[in-house]
Amino acid sequence: MDADDVAAAGEFGDLWGRPGEHGPTVSRAGHPQARPLGVRSVPYDVADRARVAPCVVQNAGMVSPQPPVSVRRTVERVSDGWHETTPGSAVARAEARWFVVEDGADVLDAAEEHGLDVSEIRARLARIGRGPSSVAPRVVRVNDHALYVVVPTAAYDDEQVTTGRLVLFATGTVLYSAESGSAGVTDKVVERLGEQRALKGRGALPVLAAMLVELVAGASDVELALGDAVAHLEQVAFRLDEDPLPRLYNLKREISEARRALLPLSVELPDLGDDRTTVSTEPLRLDRQLLERLTAHAERIDQHLESHDSLLSDMLTVRLSLVSVRQNEDMRKISAWAAIAAVPTLVAGIYGMNFEHMPELAWTWGYPGVLVAMVGICVGLHRAFKHNGWL
Repeated sequence: MDADDVAAAGEFGDLWGRPGEHGPTVSRAGHPQARPLGVRSVPYDVADRARVAPCVVQNAGMVSPQPPVSVRRTVERVSDGWHETTPGSAVARAEARWFVVEDGADVLDAAEEHGLDVSEIRARLARIGRGPSSVAPRVVRVNDHALYVVVPTAAYDDEQVTTGRLVLFATGTVLYSAESGSAGVTDKVVERLGEQRALKGRGALPVLAAMLVELVAGASDVELALGDAVAHLEQVAFRLDEDPLPRLYNLKREISEARRALLPLSVELPDLGDDRTTVSTEPLRLDRQLLERLTAHAERIDQHLESHDSLLSDMLTVRLSLVSVRQNEDMRKISAWAAIAAVPTLVAGIYGMNFEHMPELAWTWGYPGVLVAMVGICVGLHRAFKHNGWL
């Protein structure tokens, strides 16, 4: 990792502001005050829902929509910051609202129960589902006022990369999300909101931006952990008394999984940025400068993962070369001992033929002489092989 990546955790810190930076921080009584994250009721502004048209079905009578059963967390933005409320509690005015549901399949259902028109999103998803990229992460936008995003997440534990999925549906002032897997992006964003550091931006866009920041930061943590695992494996990869090949292959597989999870970020992040050709007065697009920084950081992470994978490939090549050399050494030893053993075998085989006319058989020192000759030849061969490094 280079110096830029060491500071990655704080690279996007300017997304977060201090209380009052983007609006007054006041209590209901009008006094400056910063409240901790807690469960309470906050107002809800019907006009804010009307502002996200044409994706919102107007219903002035539904001032306080009750969250569906699938909603497990609700976070709302008022004048003094973001506060988590109890799903289904009485609410009134709010500048923005973030609903967290259990499953990605429930995101659009929850939005529909709150009066949002998601028919166009469903139609486009159906068309995508019939295509060759039906399982690919994607970004679906409707009239620049509604956004549906699906991106994979990644987490690391005990040399295992586990992937999940983050599903987002956003309008101007409302965001619905569902997360699967162990990356914990939702919890991290809620924790930051609870620190009462106001997010830059209007409506629900700051939460969307914060989730992307945490997503990239989590990918960076995975890359750092994989880098440490590769460095540790490198220390034992060339020990002939250990077999690192299972760990090596496992790390290569986990790196490939991490790269597959990270690739959609680099591809889809630019599609979330603002566009000068957009004619909407309040387009549902994130700051392009922020997205460029996130994209650049995601690309650096991918480059580092590629370097780790290349290093593992080099270690595998060297390890196999060492194994091949060791096998050659074993073959030379076997060949040398076979040559030494061939001498007495040959001599014994000749005299074991029991021909009638073999003058050595009548010699007094014939038998001892043959034994001494066999031993001498074997000793000579042994010394010769040892001198040449075969033994």
